[in-house]
Amino acid sequence: MKFNKKILPPHQNVTGVSPLMSGREPKRHCSSVADANPWCGGLLAICFLAAVLFVGFAAGVFPLVFLLAAGALLLAVFFSFYTQAAFYLLVAYLPFQVALNVSGDIDLLSGRLLILLLFLVWILKNFKERKPFWQKNQAVLILFFIIAAISVLVAQNQGWAIRKILVFASIFPLFFIVVGLVGTREQLKKVFWVIAGSALAAGLIAFCQFLAQFVFGREAVFNFWSQRVASLFYGQAFGQAVVQNPSWLVEIGGQPLMRAIGLFPDPHMLAFYLGMVSPLILALAFMEKKYRIFLFVVFGFLLAVLLLTFSRGGYLGLAGSIAVMTIFSWRQLGHKAKIFISSLFFVAAVLIVLAGAPIADRFFSSFDLAEGSNSSRIKIWGEALNQAKQNILLGVGLGNYPLSLNFNEKYRSAVTSHNLYLDILVETGIFGLLAWLWFLGGAARAVLKETKRAALAAPALGVLGALIYFAVHSFFETAIFNPTILAFFMIITGLAANLEKIRINSKSQIPNKLQSPKL
Repeated sequence: MKFNKKILPPHQNVTGVSPLMSGREPKRHCSSVADANPWCGGLLAICFLAAVLFVGFAAGVFPLVFLLAAGALLLAVFFSFYTQAAFYLLVAYLPFQVALNVSGDIDLLSGRLLILLLFLVWILKNFKERKPFWQKNQAVLILFFIIAAISVLVAQNQGWAIRKILVFASIFPLFFIVVGLVGTREQLKKVFWVIAGSALAAGLIAFCQFLAQFVFGREAVFNFWSQRVASLFYGQAFGQAVVQNPSWLVEIGGQPLMRAIGLFPDPHMLAFYLGMVSPLILALAFMEKKYRIFLFVVFGFLLAVLLLTFSRGGYLGLAGSIAVMTIFSWRQLGHKAKIFISSLFFVAAVLIVLAGAPIADRFFSSFDLAEGSNSSRIKIWGEALNQAKQNILLGVGLGNYPLSLNFNEKYRSAVTSHNLYLDILVETGIFGLLAWLWFLGGAARAVLKETKRAALAAPALGVLGALIYFAVHSFFETAIFNPTILAFFMIITGLAANLEKIRINSKSQIPNKLQSPKL
């Protein structure tokens, strides 16, 4: 016999007695505040009050640490959900980094913390998704870092060396991020566009700063930059050191003139930045047919701002970069493109001769060995070589070259060898220099390989031009301890290391001939 199961009404149970009739109180939970009993609600209120008091106490006793921790937590959440967008925003922010004064003598550019945070989030996501993030081209950079870290052991002032190695530790991860996040041609174009936009903004700031001296007076602009801008973008301690030993002025026609510096501590660092990003914008002009004229204008404007830095090392780096890019791209250029570029060179030369006599004189004085600053530079190179010979294996220790010349030098000393390669040699030894040259040469070799292929010829030439500029200008300045310059160098070398993978992953290809814009 088949029986249908009868569904009992809610006020009955299987025994026919409801919970209320049985004299037992039904179980209640604190999942709903409205239904919770007074004890449970009181417990929640106590916990909430304790949390508020703890947060208030932490914010009152450690306001900076608390704010940094809260901000880092919010950024970490954003980075984890929008990693690719966070990377683009970071690249755009690098030329405008605000400095944090951690202590009386320690300033920290905020971009360094953002790089580390994004790197940590990216690593955790890769582990979670089981994505490989190691490539053989990253080993050389790690090797250089290890050699630089070993030099700390022989440094006279190990505190100075540790502070310098921490700069590397906070910037080098950007290389790995670029290799991991820029894997297609579209992503490469987005990076170029982000760089172009931020470079245009940075160039406009520097150009307005340069012109302002003709409106408000040189002293007024100098005082405003040293009192208002320096502490915000360089830091309090470093800002004071920059103001005390500025290279902001240049003598033109017997009159002092304030150079274009923008938000960078000196004109040479601005020239480094503009010289590295300009070839990428030129490459983007050949990649983006629709916006080609606009990008050519941006490229020309940034070169004009670079000239206003009056940095002779920048001029030589620019000449070397343009020459190499022209040589390697000439065969791939169409007839119209060759005429267009030749016309640009001719017009630029005429303008420099007619209206840019101070710039031309500044450039040609670079080859006058008897000129005051050139003869002094050669003497400084000789002193650095003598120090390197005496400490050829391990060097004098990272950041300790000024101390090896004078025991009374301070950490923020203006003393350098004015040559990146000599600085690396004298501070980290011969193995450090060889590792750095291996890293730089490996990036150039990877780029040269892609310039011969049609798919990524234009961006490869742009990256090559940026590398050449950095390599040439580095003969006259040491820029790797400037976090912004080192960060962009990591971006450029990361792109160089990844071009082959980008070409393989990209489905679309560009024409075999790079055509000039339709004028």
